Amino acid sequence: MAYQALNFQDAAEALIQETQQLLLALEKKPTDPKSLSNGAESLRTLRGVANLFSLDNITRVTALAARGLDTAARRNQEADPKLIRACLALLDNLQQNGSMDMEGRATHNFTATMVPFVTTSPRERAPKPTAADTKILIIDDEVLNLTLLEEFIKTFNKDIQITAVDSVAEALFYYFSEEFDLVFLDIIMPVVDGNHFLAIVEKNRAARHIFGDANIVVQTAVQSVRELLPIVRKECVLEVIRKPLLRKRIYTCIERYCPAFHAHFAGLPFQPSTAGGQLLT
Repeated sequence: MAYQALNFQDAAEALIQETQQLLLALEKKPTDPKSLSNGAESLRTLRGVANLFSLDNITRVTALAARGLDTAARRNQEADPKLIRACLALLDNLQQNGSMDMEGRATHNFTATMVPFVTTSPRERAPKPTAADTKILIIDDEVLNLTLLEEFIKTFNKDIQITAVDSVAEALFYYFSEEFDLVFLDIIMPVVDGNHFLAIVEKNRAARHIFGDANIVVQTAVQSVRELLPIVRKECVLEVIRKPLLRKRIYTCIERYCPAFHAHFAGLPFQPSTAGGQLLT
């Protein structure tokens, strides 16, 4: 397919240039809330594009950069010149080396520079004592996909609590009545699709019925980066992953976003399983 021949630099070139212009404008007006917000949103979109190409180092550093600007905006502070310079240096690095994931040393240097400007998100909770406290919601109209994804997750830890539903209507009931650490949402579904679910979540976040991250990971068979960008740009979406889903990709999402699971398994190597390597479309 065409998307397979497309590398990160091709997909993100225009976005990198746009982000550079926003950050250069922010240098001149470091206290402007709109400039801070625009810069953070552009960096989050860049993070989403990097995530589509499974570039984990780039994903982590661009997320840090966006959170640094968000923190300044939330505190009504001006963006620190050191943070802006680090963001611009990161973008220069991506223009030159973005077709491959960043080297560990570069990632470490950028991370060390940006971390002081990042604070804990209001939605983040203290690590829980056991993996049994991890709650995951799976939404997919294909029963086979629901079953396989549930089996994948159980191989990581059998005590994880999983709610699996095959319709958006049922998913909304559970989502607004319970608190989930992570939601795996399929987009293409009959009658009411995943985009409708996202629209309702965004509406409730705007009305301040939901605070912080909405904890949604979108899974989709759509392969075009152009078609996926509108979803990547949504603030309620943590990541977008394309089918077929790899077990290691699912593990990474759970380890990254579920505090209890992370507290127990962070740093442990991913263990392949005889349960299969990928989820069907």
